[in-house]
Amino acid sequence: MIKERDKLKGICEEILSCADLSHMAGLAVGVMKGEQVFTEAAGFRNTEAADRLSENAVFHCASISKTFTSTGIMKLVDEKKLNLQDRLVDLLPYLSIADERCEKIRVHHMLSHIAGIHDVKELDWTSHETGAGALKEQALSREVREMILSSDPDEGVFLYSDLGYDLLGLIIQEISGMDFEDFIAENLIKPAGMENTTFLTFERTDGSLTLSDVDKAGMAMPHRRENAGKLALESVYPYSREHAPSSTLTSTVGDLLKWARFNMEKKAVSPGAYEKMWTERVDAPDKGAEMGMGWFVRKQGDLRFIGHEGGDVGFRTSFWMCPQADAAAVILSNTTEAPIELLNEKLYEAVVKGRI
Repeated sequence: MIKERDKLKGICEEILSCADLSHMAGLAVGVMKGEQVFTEAAGFRNTEAADRLSENAVFHCASISKTFTSTGIMKLVDEKKLNLQDRLVDLLPYLSIADERCEKIRVHHMLSHIAGIHDVKELDWTSHETGAGALKEQALSREVREMILSSDPDEGVFLYSDLGYDLLGLIIQEISGMDFEDFIAENLIKPAGMENTTFLTFERTDGSLTLSDVDKAGMAMPHRRENAGKLALESVYPYSREHAPSSTLTSTVGDLLKWARFNMEKKAVSPGAYEKMWTERVDAPDKGAEMGMGWFVRKQGDLRFIGHEGGDVGFRTSFWMCPQADAAAVILSNTTEAPIELLNEKLYEAVVKGRI
């Protein structure tokens, strides 16, 4: 076991040594093989304060959030409270979208990003909306009401959609009778043993999401690279409750590896539900992978990697599992569009070559 952990430590250190930290404020990495876990970090939590980043730092995880939302939907399917063939207009009867083709949208279309639902023009991070009614308010907004779908849902055209996942979160809320965040916490986060993970980010900061209060809470601060290459704090922390199901999970590398273990042991939902989520349904060429239901699938030789990546203002994230190798890896950076692609390739290579 000691040798295995030393091997994981070596992989983490190799990844960190390959990272171009001149292009990002900080980087946290975690790898897991079986029951062995190793996490490490480099760079800064806050460059302005020269505060070093800890591997236990809390990050905004962006679209890794969607793996929780899709699994929450499948939990309701397992409980026969929901069917993948259910129509969006029946589940949310107060929803009114101008395009009549919206009547064809079913739950499985939304899970696989083939519903034709494009995103709202701009994710509003400045409002820092915290009200429990935020999901429904977005669904009833003028922009959603006047939406024209990009394609017919039955055509199966891939179009990545944050809004589609926010609507799935609203479905969870309506069907379960619980706030989306409470449902996910009770059914997924707590059972997985994730003690430092939440969708209710504002609870970490006593309700305020100003940069100064996020900083006081010790969370990883959002950064950007300016034209001259200098790193600076972003002007806003990316949280608004209407985007919770698609984007606002906050967690640590260690907790995300617990999420990987929980899913690789297939404890969240039934084996059949996992098969549906992890079976390729549509090519996602701009993502370098294929889409299942809420989880991307990437093939490397005979191995299949299951996971998700994400990016929002100030953060870039990556989460991948390889159930065949009983291995998983997480990369979190607190910099907009941080260049982590090479680091992902290093991790894939390590698993394929049996080094993890």
